[in-house]
Amino acid sequence: MSLSKRQIDIIEATTKLIGESGIQNLTIKNLAAEMGFSEPALYRHFKGKTEILKSVLIYYKEKLGKELKRIVNSDLSGLKKINKMVAFQFKHFTNFPAIVMVIFAETSFQYDSELSKVVSEIMTQKKIMVSNIIKEGQNEGSVRNDINAEQLTTIVMGGMRLTVLEWRLSGFSFNLIKKGKELRNTIELLLKNK
Repeated sequence: MSLSKRQIDIIEATTKLIGESGIQNLTIKNLAAEMGFSEPALYRHFKGKTEILKSVLIYYKEKLGKELKRIVNSDLSGLKKINKMVAFQFKHFTNFPAIVMVIFAETSFQYDSELSKVVSEIMTQKKIMVSNIIKEGQNEGSVRNDINAEQLTTIVMGGMRLTVLEWRLSGFSFNLIKKGKELRNTIELLLKNK
């Protein structure tokens, strides 16, 4: 996705507003005020709210994707890749908590087919990546192979999602990195080939 500097500024302002007020309170009027220019000026960069939200999703998908691809392509074992991936994502969410409000807002997007499609693509891409890492670990012997890779993927992704959701719903009141380390240790115990 090719974005101008101004579009990136708008995406980051959108993320900030969502983090402060929730996605349901995001309006073009509020966003224009946050950016310090008129609503028509905003429409010169994006067609509307849906295009802005779609761009936000794709922007952060690509941003997270770069580091995740680096982890996937590393020489680490499958088990260590899963551990590193969870650690990276929890650290990233801790540094940029507003992103969580966007990435985990799929229920807000359920009545917008365009946004639902993007969220579905992000989830599918992540599921494939985690499943491939687990299969790689099973093939090399670092991950147990007595449980289907798809089921292990569900456990890993579900554990991550629940932890992040609890963090968000608590108003970011606990240390996500610490909680993430506990989850990583548990995942390692569950996945490790005996």
